[in-house]
Amino acid sequence: MCMSKDQLPVLSGALRAFEAAARHQSITTASNELHVTHGAVSRHIKGLERQLGRRLFERHHRRIVLTPDAEMLLGAVTTGHSLIQHALLQLSGSQRPNRLVISVDPDFAGLWLVPRLAEFHSIVPNTLVEILAEKGANSLLGRRIDCAIQYAEAGKAQKSSEILFRSRLFPVCAPGLTKTRPLLAPEDLQHHTLLHDRSIAEWQECIQRFPKASNVDVRSGFVFSETALCLDAAVRGHGVAIGDDFLAAMYLSEGRLVKPFDSAFYSKNAYYFTVPNRGAIHPTVTTFRNWLFRSIRRLRSSRRVRRSDDG
Repeated sequence: MCMSKDQLPVLSGALRAFEAAARHQSITTASNELHVTHGAVSRHIKGLERQLGRRLFERHHRRIVLTPDAEMLLGAVTTGHSLIQHALLQLSGSQRPNRLVISVDPDFAGLWLVPRLAEFHSIVPNTLVEILAEKGANSLLGRRIDCAIQYAEAGKAQKSSEILFRSRLFPVCAPGLTKTRPLLAPEDLQHHTLLHDRSIAEWQECIQRFPKASNVDVRSGFVFSETALCLDAAVRGHGVAIGDDFLAAMYLSEGRLVKPFDSAFYSKNAYYFTVPNRGAIHPTVTTFRNWLFRSIRRLRSSRRVRRSDDG
């Protein structure tokens, strides 16, 4: 479908409504943000869908889900918004460089964010992004931090936080680890070394779910202070670790780690995106936030497709 410039939807109307609804995955939240009625946002989106001849959202009870076409459009709108902001800064004569300072949990930084930085940099090529790898809520205190990605107990994050994801946990190991000792069921773990991430708690929870695995000694093995170190030890064949569907995704997709048997449970912790409550929000924070949530939705979607194919 080819459109002339006169046919393109203006940013102040349909695209603004679409961007807000897509970002929040909620028409109600979008209407509150834009200070218009729910019906106005809905009409803008339906008009945009008619104009494009494509569905942008799958509508469910109290929520909407982006279609692949909507994902593509949201990325373009976000990129365009960032470019407009940069142009306005240049035209205003501001000499201060566009700098974005992000405090990031070290495991999330190394296993998820850093492998994807090239994609984000292509959206904001003229922004200096500073990543501070640090743990805990205190990372927001005492310095100028524009936003943060933190690891905390699910449901107990700061009021200014949005949940990014809560992982599903399951045993992982190197593909060659089972060549000498089988690992077909949880009870077979008694013949393997356990690798612990920070504490033995996750392995305890895992083993408690399988009565036949009561002989597995979760107090043995190695304990690592970082998830990245624990997974690296698993990749090297040193034992079996508890992996997850987000931070271990890169190793699983590359075949460096495998799930020896089907067993999964939700982590008691979650990753959160937080913006300090300090007045004006850095203009690039919104761009980063949208890219971050869009990337996670994309990973979730691809994971659902893979599980469906496997089934």
